[in-house]
Amino acid sequence: MREDICQEPLLVVNNLTLKHRAMAGSTTILRDVSLNLQRGEILGLIGESGAGKSTLGNAILGLLPPGFERTAGAILFDGKALDGMDERQWDAIRGRRISAIFQDHTASLDPLMTVGAQLEETILATNENVSRQDARTRGVELLRRVGIPEPRERYHSYPHQFSGGQRQRVVIAIALAGTPDIIVADEPTSALDATVQKQILRLLRQLVNETQVSVILVTHDMGVISEIADRVVVMKHGEVVEQDVTSAILDTPREEYTRSLLAAVPRLRISASEDRKEAAENSDGRPSRDEMIESDATAPILLAQDITKTFAGQGLRWFRKNARKSALRDVSVRLGRGAITGIVGESGSGKSTIGRIIAGLETAGEGKLEIDGTSFDISLPGRRSGLLGQVQMIFQDPAVSLNPRMSVGETLQESVRFGSRQPGDEKPNVAVMMDRLGLPRSLLTRYPHQLSGGQKQRICIARALLASPQIIVADEPTSALDVSVQAEIVKLLKESVVEQGVSMLFISHDLALVQELCSSIYIFKEGRVEDAGPAEFIFSHSQNPYTRSLIDARPRRFTR
Repeated sequence: MREDICQEPLLVVNNLTLKHRAMAGSTTILRDVSLNLQRGEILGLIGESGAGKSTLGNAILGLLPPGFERTAGAILFDGKALDGMDERQWDAIRGRRISAIFQDHTASLDPLMTVGAQLEETILATNENVSRQDARTRGVELLRRVGIPEPRERYHSYPHQFSGGQRQRVVIAIALAGTPDIIVADEPTSALDATVQKQILRLLRQLVNETQVSVILVTHDMGVISEIADRVVVMKHGEVVEQDVTSAILDTPREEYTRSLLAAVPRLRISASEDRKEAAENSDGRPSRDEMIESDATAPILLAQDITKTFAGQGLRWFRKNARKSALRDVSVRLGRGAITGIVGESGSGKSTIGRIIAGLETAGEGKLEIDGTSFDISLPGRRSGLLGQVQMIFQDPAVSLNPRMSVGETLQESVRFGSRQPGDEKPNVAVMMDRLGLPRSLLTRYPHQLSGGQKQRICIARALLASPQIIVADEPTSALDVSVQAEIVKLLKESVVEQGVSMLFISHDLALVQELCSSIYIFKEGRVEDAGPAEFIFSHSQNPYTRSLIDARPRRFTR
């Protein structure tokens, strides 16, 4: 923690106990939680799903849903109790003195308003005596500061016209629109690739240093904690396990639970600098086109060649300047039979787009696609292309990809029927899959909202496997999960590929996970394959500057 942080805390949480009352009874969510936040400090809240981190953040913001009751303790902000304030009093604080960055950027943005209009609305609401023109100028500057390319043009775009990582950056810009004393950031970088994540963390640290704003950083990412937090509070099942300065938590944790969290963090393995220097003397740093396509020695089950995809312009004014925007340009990808191939790149690089084209969820203008020797027409959508059923996807957000009106059992039985099994096979096959994935069969009668994040993602994996695909495209399947559940899901994916005999494209921005899972890797940049080859080559010998920049952006504490 920095020496210049003031001694008088800006925020004090004192023995806070929260209960949630429902028809089935009362459940304690937070128990005797105590902590303080200094001015100009970044305080990390770490713990697994269900630890109470987000609930504590919502209590500080006054955003607890109905049914929550404070039974003990208090929250003091700038010496005044936040408990018992009415909505008018909260309006004077929330968004102005205490703002928020939420994990779900989709729910945080209005799909019917341009991002510029949403920024202007927030700036005008939280700042007095600001003209609309000044608000517009500041909005463009905020987009630039959080790393949105061509901010003046993109100001007039709608949320759906941004990538997931770019939408999260817009949410961060909106949180900065006022002049807050505290920012409660709930998983603000979970959807961002390593280089953009580093940029955002650097921006938050710069804002803290310049304005003395305080940040409560709720995250499951130990790498983020190691990069930016001054102090860390470790939570488990609604209680504080331990808290200390960041170096003490990461180097000499007192509690076994903290040690288990640190042990679950994947480490990126890279060669010594001498080895890379020797490789550089014998390579120009970029494989040839043929070497990139033939990097996997196993027989291919998937061969995508020269895939090109363009989108219409972003927003009306953007459309006038650029009628078409290229998302993929002559992309070729090869997937070996029974192999796991990784696709890595920054937000907007085209890695999710190629996955959706291969799964038949999007069309492409040019290129060829073969699966197990059969060609498919990628210019046709859905069933007309013949791809549906050949490929299944596991999406980043399991909560969005599961039908909230169908029970777990109904969802999985539908997947079995989709896989063209014999009638009557649904229930026994579903039961066997639940056992394989370590899920109790009692979950079959529950609905998605009754499951934890890790359980929902396991159900999505089960749904994909039960459809009997030849290929699974896993698009950021672990980015929203805490480190211990993430490790379980990675182990599960490995076992599923071997036992089920499927092949997998694993799309991620987490290089350590890709290294652990994949035999070969493609590096995407601005819609092209920038680098490719066996995992050993990419991490130990590739001299491609962009590849090295991605590797160098990984937190050094978790690189070996």
